Amino acid sequence: MTDRETGTSKGYPFCVYQDVSVTDSVCASLSGLKVSGKILTVRRANDGQTQPNPEQESVLSHPA
Repeated sequence: MTDRETGTSKGYPFCVYQDVSVTDSVCASLSGLKVSGKILTVRRANDGQTQPNPEQESVLSHPA
């Protein structure tokens, strides 16, 4: 998301899905996608919890 006047990033957008498996699928599909020359990083937000470190993200993105 960018500011219309300056073109700079506005920050973080959020999407809410009822089904957690859909959330994980969307995150895995969009993360790494190149948009306007920038690579997206997409992660699941946690209510009031810290984000997992990169080592944990690969486990969450690719369930066994």
